[in-house]
Amino acid sequence: MATKKTTALLAYLALHPDDPQARPKLAALLWGDHDEAQARDSLRQALSLLRKALSHIYPTALVAQEDTIRLEPAALEIDARVFEELIAEPGVANLERAIGLYRGEFLDGFQVSAPEFESWAAAERQRFRELALEGMAKLLDHHLSAGVIERGIHIATRLLAADPLQERVHRTLMGLYARQGRQGAALRQYRTCAELLSRELGIEPDAQTKTLQRHLLREWNRTQPKASAICSSVPQGAVGWIDQVPDTEGLSRSIPPSVHANAAPGNLPVQATSFLGRDRDVARAGRILSSARLVTLTGPGGIGKTRLALQLAATMRDNYPDGTWLVELAAFDDPNATGHAVADVFGITQQPGKTIEQSVANALAGRSLLLILDNCEHLIDAIAGLAREILSTCPHVSLLATSRETLMVHGERTYPVLPLECGDGIDAPAVELFVERARFVEPHFELNGDADTICEICRRLDGIPLAIELAAARTRAMSPTQIRDRLHERFRLLTSGSRHVLKRHQTLRHAVEWSYDLLSPSEKAVLSRASVFSGGFGLEAAERICSSGDIAAADVLYLLDSLVRKSLLSAKRVGNAVRYSQLETIRQFAEERLAMLGETEVFRGRHAQFFAEDAETHHRIWRSPQQLMAYVWLDQEVDNLRAAFRWASSQDDIDVAARIASRVPSMAVLRVRSEPLNWPTEIVDAARRAGHRRLGALLTYAAKRAWNLGRVQEATLYAEEATALMGNANFDPPVWAFSVLAMIASRQGNAESAVKFARAGAEHPADRRERQCLATLPFYLAMAGAHDEAMAIADDIVDKVAAARTPSSLIAALFSKGRAFSEANPRCALDALEMALAHARTSGNRYWEIVIIPAVAELQVRSGDPVKTLRTLPRMLEIWGQSTEIGLATLTTATLILLFERLGHPTVAATLSGALSQMIPSTSFFQELPDTLARVRDVMGEAAFAEAKRHGAAMAHREMVDYAANQVQHALAARGASNAECR
Repeated sequence: MATKKTTALLAYLALHPDDPQARPKLAALLWGDHDEAQARDSLRQALSLLRKALSHIYPTALVAQEDTIRLEPAALEIDARVFEELIAEPGVANLERAIGLYRGEFLDGFQVSAPEFESWAAAERQRFRELALEGMAKLLDHHLSAGVIERGIHIATRLLAADPLQERVHRTLMGLYARQGRQGAALRQYRTCAELLSRELGIEPDAQTKTLQRHLLREWNRTQPKASAICSSVPQGAVGWIDQVPDTEGLSRSIPPSVHANAAPGNLPVQATSFLGRDRDVARAGRILSSARLVTLTGPGGIGKTRLALQLAATMRDNYPDGTWLVELAAFDDPNATGHAVADVFGITQQPGKTIEQSVANALAGRSLLLILDNCEHLIDAIAGLAREILSTCPHVSLLATSRETLMVHGERTYPVLPLECGDGIDAPAVELFVERARFVEPHFELNGDADTICEICRRLDGIPLAIELAAARTRAMSPTQIRDRLHERFRLLTSGSRHVLKRHQTLRHAVEWSYDLLSPSEKAVLSRASVFSGGFGLEAAERICSSGDIAAADVLYLLDSLVRKSLLSAKRVGNAVRYSQLETIRQFAEERLAMLGETEVFRGRHAQFFAEDAETHHRIWRSPQQLMAYVWLDQEVDNLRAAFRWASSQDDIDVAARIASRVPSMAVLRVRSEPLNWPTEIVDAARRAGHRRLGALLTYAAKRAWNLGRVQEATLYAEEATALMGNANFDPPVWAFSVLAMIASRQGNAESAVKFARAGAEHPADRRERQCLATLPFYLAMAGAHDEAMAIADDIVDKVAAARTPSSLIAALFSKGRAFSEANPRCALDALEMALAHARTSGNRYWEIVIIPAVAELQVRSGDPVKTLRTLPRMLEIWGQSTEIGLATLTTATLILLFERLGHPTVAATLSGALSQMIPSTSFFQELPDTLARVRDVMGEAAFAEAKRHGAAMAHREMVDYAANQVQHALAARGASNAECR
């Protein structure tokens, strides 16, 4: 249906096929909040849509009279009507058909903004539900009296799905499972019943149900169970309805042999919720468990270790003839009680002269089963001893442990349980979990326009299932946006979990606090101090920042290792080093503890000082042939650099803030990271007042940022102030300011001034270190039309810049040479640009890679083979779309205009020229552009050209990038390149 209200109208008419409905009644039903005229008009539109939809299957289905509307009874088969008729008819066959039709509640999940309709739908929903429950109850009685056990189990299960608090049906199902020889299923059903009654009603199962559960468990512990033994052991008077079931001899003839065989017992609880996002974990951990007898699932609190263990055990139950058994250890505080915890599950008593652990091992020695030891971390030594005893005595018993740290037992295999994936939009497992759990508390919850918000919630909660479930529970009273905006107070927000779970899983704070309280004082100190890091950290940073007082730098490594083993830190190998990180939830908890100790200022200050020094170190590396090393460092540490800069600024530590803000932007610009370019502007006034030595660099980057924002006058003033400091011994010479002035002048259409500034920078002694200004001189000469001079000096400049051994400068020199020779010698230009592109890729200079790729493609068009480079454009455009750097945008857009004109796509070139016109007032900075656009205008005609340009001028940056990417794909498709090749 075209609209929800059209669907609602169809549903209402479908349930009243013999009863013509008055038009005013239908209008009020669905549009009661409109005035009468609007409601009538809306009804007419909905009827038109409905008639159109039904015309394909039954053109005369809708019967519209002047005052009434109805559906032709013969037009449609309406399952709800058939269901009603079958329920009313006598006979088991009719009941079976009716229950088969009842696949869920009436209009389940359907919502429409119409209170009158919703009220009617709710009443109908309840009526149909009561009819279904009544029909299923009749069917269950019939199957019990007829001895059809399998069908009885099916109907009982459906009854409980519709109304899970019917204890008598739970008890019936237990008895039916037992008569099949499925004692494990019978015991699991008891566990489900007990949990539901406790959680929802605050009561225990009645005496009859408890008697049956004890009898079944005792019988299994007495012998190795066989189906016939279990069947004969069920006490007939204890199960209510079960006393109507025929004797087991008759049952044995009606149940297939496969049901009696391999009926593994156990006590795994039936899970009330679906298992999401862990299929790969089940498969991988299952392979490990198949080859190892002790597997420990590790991870922080709330990550889903227990749930994964239960699912894994359920999946592998056929491998264990004597069942899969759960021992819950969270409630045991005494290490001496661990053996008793296992013994209680199996009804084992301690043997004379033996420890309880030895007694358990002896009792299980002849059995083949899987034992889950859940929540071991607080009893780690005792559990390790018990595990060794069982593994050495019981050759066919396997152990699956869940713990926040490993047991350190010989033969143990570990499987770290990671957070749920959050990165695939609404299909991500974390988002699926949020939506499902939200619907538990708000049945009509829909994503609607909140998909991105929910994705952000899941990411900020680190993909921790417990945290996501607690957040989803808040949808009862809060919107996703309100939840997201309060995640900075996550320990106050994420409380009130399900009453049936352990107390430490009822709030996010309890889950983390449980792990924290098990740490030694030194471990607590390092964990709290490590909270000052953002985005991870290396060993050197941890040793410098976290060591203090009783903790020596040499001890930090061992404490970090212990915290990794206890799942409070994670470690990942990056190159030849290891990088540590904390989930944000744990980091915030540790940060609170650091504040409670009154140590925040001390360790935040040490963190800021360390990263100011680190920025100085890596700026020196960046000025060397090892630029890629500096870029890798920047990518890793940008979050720490941000945190350090923000802290220093907030504490008025001008020196630390200025050192970071003057060193990081040069790397960030060429790595296409825009945020660090904001920092100099924030600190430049304070640095000016303090006369800080790095003022010139700060002014230069402030000019660059102002230019990116389109503030030409502000950018010019900053850059001129920077050049005025040249020659002042109190300040480091900001020679790159000349390049900024050259760039501004060229984009303003003043090519001669651009050359003047570029030449002034190239001739200044301060440029002799990296030769950045010298490298761009041929480019500005070429843009000014001085091609002969540009070509004459290009090779010499490339040689001089190469001698400086700074990759970014060499790339700029080769690019400048390429632009200088682009008209007179395209082959020479292409060689220079391809060499520049190779250097850009190997040295990590993303800025230059983005600039050069379309320039290479444009030259290759002239040679007749642009496809190779065109294939690299989509990735380049993707990176470019994340940048707001206007210098990058103007160069790239101008080159794309040339490229598309040469490809024979004038409309695209005209559209991009409109986008370029919003960045700069003149296109003359790129000498070929005016002639190129003149050719485009001639081909298209003035009116079409103007329209395309207007279209481009209206585009936002991201829209323009997406437009260019789509046109690249079209160009490739026209040349026979597949989409797969374009990626």
